[in-house]
Amino acid sequence: MILAAVYDYAKSFSTPLVLEYYYRGDKIENPVVFFAVNEGLYEAAFPSLEETQAMINKYVLFCSTHKLVVSELGFNLVFL
Repeated sequence: MILAAVYDYAKSFSTPLVLEYYYRGDKIENPVVFFAVNEGLYEAAFPSLEETQAMINKYVLFCSTHKLVVSELGFNLVFL
C-alpha cells in the first residue's frame, strides 16, 4: 500500500512532521482505514509516492511552523 510507504518515509526524519489528508474538502481522520475501505482511491486520485516524497523533503524545512496538507488537488503548506 503506497500510503504506508508515505508514513514510513515521513517517520524517517528526526523532526516530527504533521501530515493531513483531505478528500473532497473533508479531513480524513484516519487515512489508513479510509484508504483501506476505499481501495485504489489513493493511487487513482492522490499525488504519486514520488511527488509526495519530494514535497515531504521540501516540507522538512518548514515543519516547525507549517503542516503539510495532501488532497486529490495536490499539496498545501498551512500555518500551524
